[in-house]
This record gives sequence, C-alpha cells and structure tokens, in this order.
Amino acid sequence: MDVKVMFLSNIEVKSFIIKYIGLFLVSLMLSLGVSFLSVNIIKNKVVENNQALIGNIISENPNMESNIVSIITQGNSKENLELGKEILEKYNYDNRISLRNEPIITSSIKSLFNLNALLIFVIFVMIFALVIYYLKKIYNDIKDMTDYVYNSSEGRNFEMNNKNQEGQIGLLKTELLKMTTVLKEKVELLNKEKIFLNDTISDISHQLRTPMTSLIILNDLMYEDIPKETKIEFLDKIKSQLKRMEWLIKSMLKLSKLEAKVIDFKNEKVNINELIKRSLQPNLIPIELKNIDLSINGDKNIYYIGDINWSTEALVNVIKNCVEHTPKGGKLQINYDQNPLYSEIVIKDSGEGIDKNDLPNIFKRFYKGKSSTKEDSVGIGLAMAKSIIESQNGDIYVKSEKNKGAEFHIILHKTYGD
Repeated sequence: MDVKVMFLSNIEVKSFIIKYIGLFLVSLMLSLGVSFLSVNIIKNKVVENNQALIGNIISENPNMESNIVSIITQGNSKENLELGKEILEKYNYDNRISLRNEPIITSSIKSLFNLNALLIFVIFVMIFALVIYYLKKIYNDIKDMTDYVYNSSEGRNFEMNNKNQEGQIGLLKTELLKMTTVLKEKVELLNKEKIFLNDTISDISHQLRTPMTSLIILNDLMYEDIPKETKIEFLDKIKSQLKRMEWLIKSMLKLSKLEAKVIDFKNEKVNINELIKRSLQPNLIPIELKNIDLSINGDKNIYYIGDINWSTEALVNVIKNCVEHTPKGGKLQINYDQNPLYSEIVIKDSGEGIDKNDLPNIFKRFYKGKSSTKEDSVGIGLAMAKSIIESQNGDIYVKSEKNKGAEFHIILHKTYGD
C-alpha cells in the first residue's frame, strides 16, 4: 500500500484533519463576521459624515434639500461628478489621498484594528488549543508506554491505559504488549530450563551413586586374596551393575530429551495391533516364566497418527510395570478401540494394585510407591511413558484399588485430517 494512502487512512491523522477542517470553517465564519462588522462601522461613519454634510448645505440653501438627499440616499446622480472632483482636487482630496488623511477611515481605523486583532487572537488560540490537545494526547500515550516498558523490565506489573485504542499508537501498544508477553514467557522458560537442568543433573547423580558405590566396593575386594569362584561372582555383579548403569544413563537421557521437548516425533499411520505386538516382544519371556494369561482384544485395522518407535517405548514400560506386579498365574488384558475423537488402549493386570496415596504420583520420575518391594526399581519407566504419550497429543491415566489390580488407559487423540 502507498505510504501516502496509509498516512491518510490513519485514524489519528483523520481525526486531526476533521478537527482542523472544523476549525477552519469556524475561522471562516468569524472572518466573515468581522468583515461584516468592519463594513458596518465604515457605513455608520459614512452615514454620519453625510448627515453632517447635508446639515451644513441645507442650512445655507434650504431649496436644495430634495436634490442633495436623492444623490446621497440613491447614489444615482453623477451629473456634477467632474465638478466635484475639480473642487476637491484643489484641497488634495482625490484617489491618491492617504488613508490617515481620510477622516472616515481615520475615525474607524481603531475599531477595525481591534476587531481584526481579536479575530487573529481567537484563531491563534483555537489552533494552539488543537495542537496542544494532540501533543498532550501523544505525550500521555508515549509516557504510558514508557512506564509500561520500565515497570516490565523491573519485573513489576503495570496496567497500560487505552490498550485497545485504534490507530497506529493503538497498534504500537498492542505490539508492545505482545513483545513483553513473549519476553516474559521466554524468561520463564529459561528459568524452568535452568531448574530442569539442575534437577536432571541431581537425579542422574543420585541414581548413579548407589551402583557406583557397589562398583568401588567390588573393585576393592578384587584386590584381596579371594577364591577364583568368588572373583567370578564379583565380576558377574560388576557386569550387572555396569549394565544397570548403562540402562539408567540411556533412560535418563531419553527422559531428559522428552521433557525438554527436543525430539521430533514422526506423524505416520500406526496400526495399534502392530504397536501392541512390538511392545510385547521384550516382555514375552517374563510373561511366560510367570505363566501369565495374556489376552488381546480389538479391531486389527484400528490406527492412529504418531511415532511407532517412541510409542513402542512407552507401551513397553507400561506392560513391563504390569507384568512385574502381576503374580504367577495372573492375568494381563490388553483391549483397544476407537471412536470419532480418539483411540484408546487399556492395559489391565491382576496384581496387588496401587495404593490410593500413590496414584497422584505414579507418573512422576523416580517415584517409588510406599508399598513397592522391588529394590532395583528406579521409577523412571512410567514417567517416560507419560512424556512420550503426551508428546503425541495423548493422555495416560490409571485406575486401581488395593488388591484389585491396575488399569492403565492410554488415550491417543485424533487430529484434523486423521
């Protein structure tokens, strides 16, 4: 758009032009009024002068009254105009006479000057008032924005006036509000990231402390004079601890990436039946060893949009948790279905259930239930599952009662175009 067109379409410019035109019309009317008064003043002086002239002539020549009066009142007799010119020229009274030597003008000039001076003063005051009005308005808006920026930079709340006003200043205020909001969000995000990084480092340090201590003790014992069988046993324990540390570090890194939202999840068509089959593979041996009755129910053609690899990681952890808490000869049911809004996977075990006090914290990382008997449990699997599912526009929650098993519900919401 042309700059000139944008300028003229501006609400503040429009308002100023309208008020200026109104002021011009008022000034024009005042000017016409002053002109009328000026003419009226001169008219009064001319009438007064003619009255004095007729009085002097008629007092000397009464018989000339009708002729003189008709000339003055009607102004249509110019028979003796040249004679009058000749007579008055003898006294230097003609078109070249100075204004200050003309008695009518001289007697009227003060009144005319005062009227015009008053007109100029009134017009000046009106223009000055209009300019001051707009300057004050602009100054107040600038001061308001300056105060807002200053208080925002100091971390104090400040309510800006006329946030929704029209025009370029209103647009500037809106953009300023947007900018400060974005900056505040970024500052908050940076603070959260600092806290998150600090917590992550603390968690990794805490979780590695126990296996590291075990490794140091076992390593020191290896220097002792001990039987070969004991050394082999210690080496097996060291190997086991190293594997545990490797798993823990990998899991922590995955969880940290998930919670920091730095992973790009794929948006592909995922068959839920295939997803469940993949997720069961790492858990088939424990299921078989514990003789758990496994049942899977659902339409094999149901799908959702997501990342099958990360989704498998989530389901593996949920199924692993259910298998670990299911007794020998227990049951594990996996049901899945869909409706127009979402797809749902329900994983139900017949284990000891979850205490109601533990339910609100079950998906927090490194949380171990008060009734948990697994010493090597870290409490990271369900937290990772929750992060993965929520990162794919999903939800997860659990229903459970003590001694009645646990029921995990995984909701995968559909997006437009699914």
